[in-house]
Amino acid sequence: MSKLHNIKIVNKIFNREFNFKIIWPIVLPIIALSIFGLILLRSTSFDSVGSSTNYISFYKQLRFMGIGVFIFVFMQFIRLKVLNEYAYHLYMFLIMNLVITYFMPGRHGSSRWIEIGSLISFQPSEIGKIILVCALAKFLSDRKDNKNQLMTIVLSLIIGLVPALLVFGQPDLGTALIYLAVIFPMLYWAGVRPFYLFLFIAPIISMLSSYSLPTFSIWMFILIIVLFYSQPTLRQATIAFVVNICSGLLAREVFDNLYPHQQKRLITLLDPMSDPFGAGWQVFQSIVSIGSGGISGKGFNQGTQSHLQYLPEASTDFIIAVAAEEFGLIGISFILLMFGIFTYWVTEYLNKFNNDFSSLSLVGTFTILYVHLIVNMGMTVGLFPVTGLPAPFLSFGGTFFITCALILSIMNNNITNNI
Repeated sequence: MSKLHNIKIVNKIFNREFNFKIIWPIVLPIIALSIFGLILLRSTSFDSVGSSTNYISFYKQLRFMGIGVFIFVFMQFIRLKVLNEYAYHLYMFLIMNLVITYFMPGRHGSSRWIEIGSLISFQPSEIGKIILVCALAKFLSDRKDNKNQLMTIVLSLIIGLVPALLVFGQPDLGTALIYLAVIFPMLYWAGVRPFYLFLFIAPIISMLSSYSLPTFSIWMFILIIVLFYSQPTLRQATIAFVVNICSGLLAREVFDNLYPHQQKRLITLLDPMSDPFGAGWQVFQSIVSIGSGGISGKGFNQGTQSHLQYLPEASTDFIIAVAAEEFGLIGISFILLMFGIFTYWVTEYLNKFNNDFSSLSLVGTFTILYVHLIVNMGMTVGLFPVTGLPAPFLSFGGTFFITCALILSIMNNNITNNI
């Protein structure tokens, strides 16, 4: 009886008829980016006189890539319906693991890792991004016929906010923002009216814009125009306008409750030159690196900012700045081209899906990668605060690279079984 039960479990998890297929239009651009990332990481492992100072990171990344390839192949054997059936179980498992991190030894002032012995440690918030997407995809696909869209938005926000707040408390603002960022594209794809989504996003913009009176005034003008053309009832329009005004007024209270390093990052975002040798040092050096690269760059292993140790976190947060300095506009264009090709084909395949859970999970996993790239590139030029979000398939990082590989493997499996 036990043997029969085990067979049923195996059949439920694994595909009986295995059809291994690689969707090359989405895989090849990622392979190119991963190789380019290795080249950049190899460059950052040398100092100004050409001696290797960080070669261990390069070989670690090679090992992570090997693990990523194994995960990619292994996931093609898995029935993705399992993620649908056990989405809420995985979600509760995520919450439990995020709570456990608070009782773990801290690293650099944060508690993001679960450590098992001296050899194994992992960051549950990374894999949690995928788990949250699965939970939201199940929730939204189960409610596809529900007419109460506002309640759908509220419940989706609650599902996302619970783990996001736990991650924020670690503290890890960047990852917490990713948890929230995946919600709105998935809601839009689920058919929620865009105006309702705007009502929930607008207060956040009101808070951010309130630090400058001219910017806040322009935003209020845009808000009035959107409300006018959306034609809500007078009551809805009034509530929306009052909520946004109040959000702007509460911005200072929110700012005062941020961690000191997060406050410095926001101040640096508004004025990068306010403290160029302190809080603004990273962004200032990143901008110098990018500007000095020109069209074709200084050449491999010739970047002065990273090799002279002026650019902090060159192999992780600011790997894009290294690419710009050593390979110039051509290098950045290559990165954007590869992600552009990847985006185009994901969109093409997405339009052929007829399964709600599969399409929603594809939108969510793609959003994770896309937001990571946009925020990482934005923070290197001062458009976004420095949140510590690495660039997908380019930055050094074990748990993050494996998470990205898992996302790609889920996408490949998803597309293979839905077109």
